[in-house]
Amino acid sequence: MKPDSEGSDVKKTEQFVLDAYTYTEAETRMVEVLEAEGIRPFEITQITKTNLIEVIRFAECDKWFRVKIALTTVDESKGVEKEANQYLLVSAADVRDAFDKVATHMNAVHVGYLIPSIVYQKISEVFPLEEWTPVTQSVLNEEASEIDETSDELSLNQS
Repeated sequence: MKPDSEGSDVKKTEQFVLDAYTYTEAETRMVEVLEAEGIRPFEITQITKTNLIEVIRFAECDKWFRVKIALTTVDESKGVEKEANQYLLVSAADVRDAFDKVATHMNAVHVGYLIPSIVYQKISEVFPLEEWTPVTQSVLNEEASEIDETSDELSLNQS
């Protein structure tokens, strides 16, 4: 629920993207993120697996585009060209900016590719796995720092 311009609560559906290995992990992470952001009440209505191979984030851009990349490879044993599709999620100002950013990224990889489609995605936020610290991890880190502080105190008392 979010307040509208008149102050009354309105149910709002938002789409988020996050890395997860299981549906349970995705739900747990999403609950922790929403609670940390102070977003209450909320309801997770759908979790969907996607086939994104990479998320490319640029700090200055808040629009997200799903970019289809057609990679071209040659099967030398058969003498045939094969095409494999992969999908990237990139933050960009507009479609042209998304194309330019993906082209720059793919040129650095040095493989043959085409960009057959770029589609705007109505995504509120992306939460990559490497930017997420679960509550249990932060608790473990606190305990480890307490142990380190205790060890330091013991060594100081002994000398």
